[in-house]
Amino acid sequence: MDQPGTCKIRILNGPYRGREKTVSAGGRAFTIGRDAEASIQILDRAASRFHCEIFPVGGMWFVRDLESKNGTHVNDDRLTDEELLRPGDVIRIGKTELVFEAGAAVSDEDSSARVSYQDDPELLSHTLEFRVDELSDLSEPTDAAPVRDGNKGLRILYQVARILSDPGADSEREARVMEVLIGALPAECALVFRRDAATGKLVPSTVRTSGPHIQPVISRSIVKKTFTENKALHSADAREDSRFDRHASIHAKDIRSVLCVPLPVSGTTRGVLYLSRGPGQAAFEPLDLELASACALQIGLAQQAGEERRRQRDLLDRTVALLAGAAAGLPGLADRAATACDALAAAMGLDEAGRLRLRRAGWLQAAYRGGDAAAMTIALEGVEPLADAAALAQQARERIDGSGPLGLAGEDLDTEARALAVAAAWAEAASADPGAEAEVVLARLRSQPGLDPNAILLLQGCHLDGSLYHD
Repeated sequence: MDQPGTCKIRILNGPYRGREKTVSAGGRAFTIGRDAEASIQILDRAASRFHCEIFPVGGMWFVRDLESKNGTHVNDDRLTDEELLRPGDVIRIGKTELVFEAGAAVSDEDSSARVSYQDDPELLSHTLEFRVDELSDLSEPTDAAPVRDGNKGLRILYQVARILSDPGADSEREARVMEVLIGALPAECALVFRRDAATGKLVPSTVRTSGPHIQPVISRSIVKKTFTENKALHSADAREDSRFDRHASIHAKDIRSVLCVPLPVSGTTRGVLYLSRGPGQAAFEPLDLELASACALQIGLAQQAGEERRRQRDLLDRTVALLAGAAAGLPGLADRAATACDALAAAMGLDEAGRLRLRRAGWLQAAYRGGDAAAMTIALEGVEPLADAAALAQQARERIDGSGPLGLAGEDLDTEARALAVAAAWAEAASADPGAEAEVVLARLRSQPGLDPNAILLLQGCHLDGSLYHD
């Protein structure tokens, strides 16, 4: 039965969907954010390292924003002060939603609290080491197991390849891969460790377990050795391995079976993939080590491909920005429009593709301002990454009352087109009068007929939270 005054926070979506944290009367404050050291970690691009804080006052719980870049919302209202939490309240950070509920959590599953570490030199001394390029030389079993295990391996690699080829956030795909490994190998827990850019420490970026009550126990020595020496490590369960029968202390310590393999990206080790089985479970086999290494290679290749796509996208965007800025005629017009589009896209909750399309349309519409829009659109049709943005950019001067050059009105203009029209009008007004206060420019927009008032209201929110001025 739940204790009186006991509540919990549950993550509703994202890579850590379903995780819970108990908050009880008389408890301590705790933080929510992107950092692994936050009390509840969320992997959301819009989240700050320590985004908001939930704290008790007289048996009640309140939430406050910790001066985050993108703000904290409770039931769709942006926090401006401390807010009392009631059961059913939804806290939104970026696209991640967390609900405040009555009752105790089944388990507290945030990565920093769940994972405990042990430093056991004796465990490391009984760990088999392989260079990654030596894994193919492992001896194969001689009985009928290879056919069965080979089928299992093919299924795992196929499932992992399908997941990594799906669109979506890298963190979500990685979490799904961990779930496959837990179920198929099987394993008690699966984690990916990466070096934190701020602290330089290896921290868990993804954590999955076979059950809600399991708390991973991690050998820090194995993680460190795998990362620094680029070696795949296989530690067999001493109770199941005849080589260790003479070591009574190993049996007494109930040592777990562990696989730890490097996570290579672009030829360098960026982290490790760590898998373990609990006491009483059979030890991992050499084939499991090969499978884990193959999966880590696929994760690394997917990350490398994603980074390359982002580099190409950034190069294209810089080129478009430079050309649009030169064609616009007003200094800063193209960049102002693109930044406003980006801020509006985030406020509207557009996905990455929609946000990219709207930002590029912001640049392109500035270039159209001094040229033949139709001719430019035709020229860009063959440039696939820009085709959709070019078509959208043509609608930058359309108005919901039908007064634009193309005569589009009302439902003919979708939310992106309406947002683009407001962003373009903002950029032109701000560029024409660079000394004007933002509130004055916003007032001018509100007085213009045909601009969507809801989009203007969103733009004002972007002004207030500062996102309107971040490139």
